[in-house]
Amino acid sequence: MTDRLLDEAFLAGLAGLRVISRGRRKGRLAGLHASPRTGVSVEFADYRDYSSGDDFRYIDWNVYGRLNRLLVKSFVHEADLPIYLLVDLSASMRFGHPSKVVYASRLAVALAYLGLRGMDRVGLYPFTDRLLPAVPPRHGMGQMTQIVRALERRPAEGRTHLNRALDEFASVTRETGLVFLLTDFLSEEGHEEGLARLLHRGDELVAFQILSPQELEPSLEGSVLLSDVETGRRAALTVGRGALAVYGQRLQTLSSGVQSFLADRRSPYFLVPTDLPIETLVHEKLRGGGILR
Repeated sequence: MTDRLLDEAFLAGLAGLRVISRGRRKGRLAGLHASPRTGVSVEFADYRDYSSGDDFRYIDWNVYGRLNRLLVKSFVHEADLPIYLLVDLSASMRFGHPSKVVYASRLAVALAYLGLRGMDRVGLYPFTDRLLPAVPPRHGMGQMTQIVRALERRPAEGRTHLNRALDEFASVTRETGLVFLLTDFLSEEGHEEGLARLLHRGDELVAFQILSPQELEPSLEGSVLLSDVETGRRAALTVGRGALAVYGQRLQTLSSGVQSFLADRRSPYFLVPTDLPIETLVHEKLRGGGILR
């Protein structure tokens, strides 16, 4: 991939944002996401009755003076959130101007930056019809370099098998986290089994279906020779209004199916054309959808 992925001016515009997790998670270090563990922290959780052995420092003496009850303050730790970036690097992602793989990679870099700034562990898990070598989740801005290099060095090639790739991801990652899935969902074998496994094990999932304007509104007409970039199959077709209508309906069925499947499980879905500026996606769509704050 020759397009530059790291735009420092763009990243500087993200400085005021952070990734939001809906759930409370256990973490390793003091980060910006709530964890169920009780103890001292900046975030007050609730009161509970005093029990023998509790630390006197956490008794609320003001409440005792009013109610004559010994109540202990409980807190939640702020813990780091594992963020997993699953980026489709199959051959179909080469399509478009700009290409879907460049757009997905730039979006992944932006999400990585936001996660790392929030003291989270961020990892990259590229895939095609299988999971490719990963950049395991780590803290620190040095991780940005590893993620950018991995995306720049790996060409988009091969076939897509989303169910298999997601199954392998679930098998090699022990800890659940926030999963950002960046793909065109053009997988002949489907996607529901893989998505269901992630959600069943407890991951939070945010899905981006990235499509080019040429896919959303093709301008083909007349006699054309089409080639499948993943399988190499070719087909000579005469394209008219009828063929374009059938194509549009099938694409709509695919996108609506993904959206409906995820909506039923309260997982955010975004249909993203590659001519949508990433700045608009981040500041309007993701903030508006509660993914960022």
